[in-house]
Amino acid sequence: MNVGDWTAKWADLYPNEPSVKCGDLSFTRREFNNRVNQLARALQAKGIQKGDRVAGLLANGNEFLEILFACSKLGVIMVPMNFRLAAPELEYILKDSEPKLLFYSPEFLVTVGALRGKTPGIREYISERPGGTPHDAEYGSWISAYSVAEPEVKGEVTLEDPQFIMYTSGTTGRPKGAVLTQGNTQWNAINGIVLYGITKQHVGLTSAPLFHIGGLSASATPTLYVGGRLVIQRLFNPSETLKLIEKERVNSMFGIPVMFQFMALVPEFSTADLSSVHYFIAGGAPCPKSLIEIYLKKGVVFNQGYGLTETAPGVSALRSEEAERKLGSAGKPMFHLDLRVVDDRDKPLPPKEMGEVVLRGPNVFKEYWRLPKETAEAKRGGWFHTGDMGYLDEEGYLWLVDRKKDMYISGGENVYPAEVEDVIYKMPQVKEVGVMGMADPKWGEAGVAVVVPKAGMTLTDQEVLAFCQGKLAKYKIPKRVVFAEALPRTATGKVLKKELRAKYL
Repeated sequence: MNVGDWTAKWADLYPNEPSVKCGDLSFTRREFNNRVNQLARALQAKGIQKGDRVAGLLANGNEFLEILFACSKLGVIMVPMNFRLAAPELEYILKDSEPKLLFYSPEFLVTVGALRGKTPGIREYISERPGGTPHDAEYGSWISAYSVAEPEVKGEVTLEDPQFIMYTSGTTGRPKGAVLTQGNTQWNAINGIVLYGITKQHVGLTSAPLFHIGGLSASATPTLYVGGRLVIQRLFNPSETLKLIEKERVNSMFGIPVMFQFMALVPEFSTADLSSVHYFIAGGAPCPKSLIEIYLKKGVVFNQGYGLTETAPGVSALRSEEAERKLGSAGKPMFHLDLRVVDDRDKPLPPKEMGEVVLRGPNVFKEYWRLPKETAEAKRGGWFHTGDMGYLDEEGYLWLVDRKKDMYISGGENVYPAEVEDVIYKMPQVKEVGVMGMADPKWGEAGVAVVVPKAGMTLTDQEVLAFCQGKLAKYKIPKRVVFAEALPRTATGKVLKKELRAKYL
């Protein structure tokens, strides 16, 4: 069995039950699997076979998942692409992964136009919905000519086969393509089901972009694996998200912290009915405690999840009953995953000692695409080295502090920016903050905080520094505060410290 078999199995067992909804379109299990089969046969007719790559520059939609499952049935590797990237960045990904076919949403027609002719390996461009270039095939019309019967596949496609290549955000240098296997996806789904106890009655909402590992595999694939109903929002809009939660009686949603921040700021938040929500999961970036507390006051359990592209993505999470007692923790490791905190010599550290988080388990990625040296370094000793710094407490809960590369040393003491940011976030006037180290003649390095005030509010650097007094050790308090209108972020919500340094240091 492979991941592509999920849709066929559910269609066989319960064909008339609801499966996927996107906008005004709803599909039963049979209808969804029929579309997956039509696409698989259409791909075969184009000569696409096991091991080939097909890319997608796509907004959220049922079509994205149909492509994923059709490729999974055939052993074809999907390459989801971040539509927020510039054309030259996407060109690099296409040249690196060498897909034979590109699916695109008409919203990104200008970007696709800039890519044409620069990646000759792409045989054909297919518009996911009406509105593409006239000479490109339109997805729905194209697949309608093919049979809904299960495709005949030469050779066996197993859980060991690559399923998709997801490129990391590339905050420094070129992005790397993490190769995730079908088994990685299935074990991640199992981990989520074990942790949260979701059943086929579950209703999941996918608002985060499906090109991101959180939107795809912390939200969509576990729901479909367990046989739940998936509601897809094409593009995130905080007001519309709240309305969807009410209308569809949504039980869970994955989002990056900035999404939940935007939801809490819109007028609809105060009156939104969130009584159907079992939990929200935040991942992709550290989540401020103040934000978690806002949702707890609303009666919603807000779980701090920790995940990575390379782990498909689940690493750790808090169960609902632990959310308040361990507020701010990343929780305990997933059931089918081993986790350690190690020193610079890769030796395990005792509780409360800071080190790098390393992992091993069936959801850990296969390799970085065509980068054997980088793969060997990241997976040395049989453990994936995350580059994230944290510690385990006496009960085995993981507390993340910062990225290893973002740490700076002030007066001989390690300073982790996320710890400082968490304090400044508690100021009611602060919307966003990013902290980094700058050269200092006295201390070697000292902190600088880039602060974005909330709309209509004023704030001075002295007020920020005074707020930190007594809440942080003196060496952790920034020496400089500057103000900005917004912070540069990746698609996953992580602050681009490299861009901050270039602008403010």
